[in-house]
Amino acid sequence: MFKTEVKEGKLTINFEGRMDTATCSSIEAEVNGNVEKADGPVVFDLKGVDFVSSAFLRICISAAKKKGAGNLQVLNAVPAIKKVFKIAGMDQFIA
Repeated sequence: MFKTEVKEGKLTINFEGRMDTATCSSIEAEVNGNVEKADGPVVFDLKGVDFVSSAFLRICISAAKKKGAGNLQVLNAVPAIKKVFKIAGMDQFIA
């Protein structure tokens, strides 16, 4: 589902599989806890993700609010996921 690592002062969370409502419900509290503990910026790496639901977008919004403007970055999103972020008005997080 996800793994965390700290690189160059950034917490990177590597997600895998489908980030559907059921998956997000089971990981949300742990992801939020990791984000809160992080000293610096947070990176969500979606290299192994092929689907995101609105529940995952909620996790992203929560992380962005906790870390402040410009401190959440989403990497390696496939085009379909980039489109979801754009439709939701969250494409500023996509790198």
